[in-house]
Amino acid sequence: MDELASLSLTHVQFDPKDKLAYLLAYITLSPLAILVLYASIIISRREIAGITMLVGQLVNEGINFILKEYLQIARPHAHLGNGYGMPSSHAQFIWFFAIYGSLYLSKNIKVDHVIEKRIILVAMFFLAIVVCYSRIYLGYHNLLQVIAGGCVGSIFGLLWYKLLNYGLYSLGWIQSILNHPLSKRYYLKDMRMIDNVAKWEYQQWEQQVRKQA
Repeated sequence: MDELASLSLTHVQFDPKDKLAYLLAYITLSPLAILVLYASIIISRREIAGITMLVGQLVNEGINFILKEYLQIARPHAHLGNGYGMPSSHAQFIWFFAIYGSLYLSKNIKVDHVIEKRIILVAMFFLAIVVCYSRIYLGYHNLLQVIAGGCVGSIFGLLWYKLLNYGLYSLGWIQSILNHPLSKRYYLKDMRMIDNVAKWEYQQWEQQVRKQA
């Protein structure tokens, strides 16, 4: 086998002569990019929805760690890294993101044109599929490990959405968090009651511009 190259940031190994492997090596880093996206949204938007989704994502990672330590099933190629391979953490991560994100987008976000939602939904599931494929193609997991990770992430994404929306929100726990002085100090808010957030914010911006003019 030819010597494998490694992306220095995360040590994703791939065959440098394989152009598809080169592309997939970057696509497989999507979870890292998504975590950066979480942090950016939470800091800039200060919405409780971003925080609860990130918490769910981290709990999902904890479940993956527990399952791997319990099952102790090795990766298909030991030379690609330490740790167990069942279930795939990347697959579990990205499918939690796709399932929870699609449910929240469908139920809580309103836009002027439905096609906008559909494009985002297709993109999320397409990314999930490609990330899973990258884990198999690059040799980090076999098909069964990826399917297992995808199933666990999907199921937990659905359960987390139901827990929040039919549990914590309904019981008023989220509102209690928002009413806490610390939440008020950092301007945490829940924008779900706004019919179309993008339109509403644009109208607020227009009003402010008129006042300054």
